[in-house]
Amino acid sequence: MRPPSRKRPPNRLNTELVKKPRDLLEYVVVHELLHLIEPTHSERFVSLLDQVYPGGREARAELNDLPLSARAWKE
Repeated sequence: MRPPSRKRPPNRLNTELVKKPRDLLEYVVVHELLHLIEPTHSERFVSLLDQVYPGGREARAELNDLPLSARAWKE
């Protein structure tokens, strides 16, 4: 395991995540923690994510289908 790079900014979580379903929040936290081990979305990252969060691909798809914020956009 590599130590985190000093040049890389810390991982941050969007405050809108607290309004999402808990399992999706868990996915995001696991995803961000894995970036401490593998900084890019490489094959290694995907493999690690599959190992530690087997439903990660489904969670990501579900999260991507949700609106960005709880409030609907008004045009």
